[in-house]
Amino acid sequence: MSDWIEDLFDRAEDAGKPNDRMKGRLLYLLKLCRYEDNVEEDYEIEILSSDFDMVRYEELTTTFELNKLDVNYDYAPSQKALAKWIKRVANLE
Repeated sequence: MSDWIEDLFDRAEDAGKPNDRMKGRLLYLLKLCRYEDNVEEDYEIEILSSDFDMVRYEELTTTFELNKLDVNYDYAPSQKALAKWIKRVANLE
């Protein structure tokens, strides 16, 4: 009888944690960044840890978005990223 109550509280606790899809997005954003001191492995361990919470998820998302490589430094940018960069350089935005 009390199992459903425990399940309810377990689901409530898990609701405040990033899911696997969100963690996958962070790992993808991490690959778009380049760090000189090779901290990628530390970030990967932190992202995949079980005590990773939504506050840290938001912090890392912002950090990775701000630190990802610009099209100028990317070896093979996507067509969408290249078109966006051309529009920005040509003042077409």
